[in-house]
Amino acid sequence: MRKFLAIDIGGTFIKYGVLTEMGNLINKNEILTDAHLGGAGVLRKVKKIGKQSLEEHDLRGICISTAGQVDSKKGVILYASSLIPDYTGMSIKKELESYFGLPVEVENDVNCVGLAESWVGKGKDVKSLFCLTIGTGIGGSYIIDNKLHSGHSFSGGEIGYIPIEGSQFEELASTRTLIKNVAIKKGIPEKAIDGKQIFELARDGDEICSQEIEKLVYFLSKGISTIAYMMNPEMIVIGGGITHQKDYLYPLIMEELEKDLIPSILRKTKIEIAGNLNDAGMIGALRHFLIQESMKPFNRITTLIESNKHKLTKGEGRIAKYVMMNLSDVPSKTISEMADKIEVSESMITRFCKKLEIGSFNHLRLMAKEAIVGTRIHDKTETSSLMEIKQKYINVLNKLETLNQPKDISKLKNQFLIAKQILIYGSEGMEFVINQIKYKLMQFGIPVDAFSTKFQMEMSTHLMQPESIVIGISISGFDSNIINILQSAESKNAITIGVTSQRDSPISEGADISFLIPSSNDLEADVCSIHEVSVFYLLDIFLKEFQRKIQKEVI
Repeated sequence: MRKFLAIDIGGTFIKYGVLTEMGNLINKNEILTDAHLGGAGVLRKVKKIGKQSLEEHDLRGICISTAGQVDSKKGVILYASSLIPDYTGMSIKKELESYFGLPVEVENDVNCVGLAESWVGKGKDVKSLFCLTIGTGIGGSYIIDNKLHSGHSFSGGEIGYIPIEGSQFEELASTRTLIKNVAIKKGIPEKAIDGKQIFELARDGDEICSQEIEKLVYFLSKGISTIAYMMNPEMIVIGGGITHQKDYLYPLIMEELEKDLIPSILRKTKIEIAGNLNDAGMIGALRHFLIQESMKPFNRITTLIESNKHKLTKGEGRIAKYVMMNLSDVPSKTISEMADKIEVSESMITRFCKKLEIGSFNHLRLMAKEAIVGTRIHDKTETSSLMEIKQKYINVLNKLETLNQPKDISKLKNQFLIAKQILIYGSEGMEFVINQIKYKLMQFGIPVDAFSTKFQMEMSTHLMQPESIVIGISISGFDSNIINILQSAESKNAITIGVTSQRDSPISEGADISFLIPSSNDLEADVCSIHEVSVFYLLDIFLKEFQRKIQKEVI
């Protein structure tokens, strides 16, 4: 499975980690941003993080989430506050791709939070999601059909700047404002108190803290209501540091929303607290990278059209517009059908393709088809059944990797090289599995047989000898027939292999080498073939390694 480095650049900390392409964190860490050192200083830290990570992992790309307004196509910081001096204008994507020789994608941190929630968080099963992040400021991101809508100039979702009762939203409902107001009323410096302390004091009955939190919720509800009325998303997710106070805040927010939203909209708008919290920036950065990766064929077509627009005649311009607006129709049309649709000649379509250096109309159709497939990779469908089952099987395979040690595979390889025969045993429910294992092992020219009934097992004990490998498969780990077989094999100095889902079972503890497979309880999943898939997966890993061992010895 491919690995990626994700880096979340904030004003205080740079968080980073290595993730699989499924969004699972392998490791993570954080360092101080030292924002006062400026944009160049931040990039030096990012390069150091990347260099260290490349020494430890085979990385396929670098995913950046960062504070500031970002041109995500070019990977350029369009605007950053004075918190990170000289950050505005930096071409992060270009500089890091040149330094690492790897693809790099960059996106705004708030947008990354929204992408994370849409992918693996509270919004993973909804078609439209607005993610509202509340911290020292307020930001937002709008996700429709799993795609980020950042607007014409990459400022879509900047909800913090909307005017509410004569002020900006973030000046009324951010944690910075909460701290400021509490400090003024208590007559203390702002540095003497933080958001966490304010909520703790409110829980203990502090009247000033309680009143200021209620005021924050009042304005927060106004902002959420604006989002609901204007954009009508299926779900609004509230993220940021303030969400650590979910138990206290959520009931107050819902109570206030009942005043601000008409019942029909409130009833149909899910209001949730973000689930990914501290890792959302990294996970969302990876999500953005994968989406951009899948969009490359589409981007190629649009780039070709945009860069050659000045060469096109009026009629060819109509063709370009049609292709851009109806890309999904292009693969299914003949050149004559498309000519009729646009009301141009076939020869004009041919000239259009040549001007774009595509070559022919058939090549254009192939490019369009590739682009459509790419953009659909990360789309959500009406039913999530396929993705749900796929994820369950992926969880099975991931669990297998954590349960078993590579050294056991290596040990088994060495035993197979000297084995005179292999005897495989399983309960009657595993008859199909053990026979499939038998047929696969036959390919290596080793005498092998499989037994599933009690009578077959008893008779087969006469075949056992010191050079035998005896494999017993018992899901429960307590099958008496398999236990007896392994004991008989041990008495004849045969090598015993146990395969079970129970670590502390007689099968696991009694065998010379044991392999564990996930149980249904481990995964809390209704994967009907969990045991069969697990055994076959282990077998394929072993056979691949065994084959390499044989090839090395031949060489």
